[in-house]
Amino acid sequence: MRHRPSRHGSFAAERRDILKHGAALLTGGLASTIPAGVAHAGTGAASGSHGISTMTHRGHSPFGFDQWASADFEVPEGVQRVSVSTSFDPFVAVPGVMENVLDIGLFDPTGFRGWSGGARRDFTVSAADATPGYIPGDVQPGTWSVALGPIVYNPKGMGWEVRITLEFGEPADRFVPRPAPDKAIGRGQAWYRGDMHLHTQHSDGTATHSELIKSARDHRLDFIASTEHNTRSSALYWGASAPSDLLVLNGEEVTTRHGHWLALGLPPTEWVDWRYGPRDGSAFAQRRDRVRSLGGLVVAAHPMTPGPGSFWEFGFENVDALEVWSGPWTLDDVAAVAVWDGMLRTGRRIVAVGNSDAHNAGEVGTPHTVVRATSLSKDTILDGVRRGNSYLAETADVSLDFIAAANGRQAGPGDQLPVSLFSSVEVSARVSGAPGTTVTVHTAWGRMATTTIGSTGTGEVHWKGWGKASGFARVEVRRQQPTSTTLDQMVAISNPIWFI
Repeated sequence: MRHRPSRHGSFAAERRDILKHGAALLTGGLASTIPAGVAHAGTGAASGSHGISTMTHRGHSPFGFDQWASADFEVPEGVQRVSVSTSFDPFVAVPGVMENVLDIGLFDPTGFRGWSGGARRDFTVSAADATPGYIPGDVQPGTWSVALGPIVYNPKGMGWEVRITLEFGEPADRFVPRPAPDKAIGRGQAWYRGDMHLHTQHSDGTATHSELIKSARDHRLDFIASTEHNTRSSALYWGASAPSDLLVLNGEEVTTRHGHWLALGLPPTEWVDWRYGPRDGSAFAQRRDRVRSLGGLVVAAHPMTPGPGSFWEFGFENVDALEVWSGPWTLDDVAAVAVWDGMLRTGRRIVAVGNSDAHNAGEVGTPHTVVRATSLSKDTILDGVRRGNSYLAETADVSLDFIAAANGRQAGPGDQLPVSLFSSVEVSARVSGAPGTTVTVHTAWGRMATTTIGSTGTGEVHWKGWGKASGFARVEVRRQQPTSTTLDQMVAISNPIWFI
């Protein structure tokens, strides 16, 4: 079985593999969240010769999943480059799913300098360049820290080693950031297609920026969001690759040990910390509020994935959206849609989004979110997502025209339609690019109307019912074809039209 780096930013299985190991994960997931004490490193002797100084830190972390450690070191004047390499004791509980990992990152005297999780074992930073995932910039004298996140499945604990090399020399030319612009050439008021959960070589993906851009074009997307695990480094480079008619949003997949969330619409200088859990009081709320204050969105990512660290534990009360469809349709997406639908039926207005969570260029755009916006800019796209003026589509071949009408007014996804309690509402949905599918209309009372689309891929469904008493209306398009974990496949799903 071939594995790729997982959503933890550490080596583990893909979502389909995680679902196959469900029973083992439930046992391991519960055990691995037992709090463990922080391990403090001991500093080894440093020696310098010919402009190079080296030091080694060794430590031991106990069994546990939610723990953090550090290896602190002093950087004197004149250092131009800091390089770090690591090693740790291997241990395999469930191959490809539950293994010892040492997540790593870096902080300098002023703050964050990068993170690569378990995707790398070594990195380097200087004023001129840095390993992907890390921030080029001046090497300032003072106390630096290698941040460590030991994931330990061995009951006896895990030993680790951090080797640090400081290089002296003449200052090099400084790196010049090239972030993407906040606006792109669009089509005015239109429906824009975008994938808002993507990874490159700056975290645990395999694609370069140029490869991801090409794939986005091939999949007919209008915008993408760069969401690396726990780092902002990718945002510094997109301007060199982004064409004038493709919008690139900056973001971060904040990868905590208690669920992942997307911080969308961040400035390229902004980074969001991940080292907290539900028991840490207002830690999540503070970071959520910071993202919102910058005009960004807070999205619970793949919230029902049953893997350690991926399952969402912060509650849904204070997120702007729920990623109900993440990559190829699997059982955890079924669960996410069910949770979302349950919240809608109780009157909770929370937006659904769909993204690929692509870790290579071939996965981009399946699925994606189609947003109604007045232009192709960061502010207008995020506003459309925030309002729920959107639907989710498996591919760019699929289109959904969904409206509700009452009292001479019309509304689309995310809109409000004023109606009285039992006034008549007419709902219609026209679907194209979806052969062999079933289209259903859902309200707060459940499934209300269904139609089947044949080989032409085009069809319509209509429903007439009570207005405010129905609460809302939304549409699903499904293909009656099973996957390895589900009975059917989602092809499109709309956000609701609200009856008020």
